[in-house]
Amino acid sequence: MHKLPPECLIRTWVWMMSEEDNPELMHKGRQNLINAFGSLQKAIEYIEQKVNLEKVN
Repeated sequence: MHKLPPECLIRTWVWMMSEEDNPELMHKGRQNLINAFGSLQKAIEYIEQKVNLEKVN
């Protein structure tokens, strides 16, 4: 498996996807997540897992 991007970069891409006033930025954030994880679903699963681990610790 390839190395995942740093958490701060993942957070930036998620933020980009939330910018409804800028469709180009939203698309770029989405594409970056897909490119890094293989699919948006895998990116979501990784983020949810990370959040759940932080809640436990």
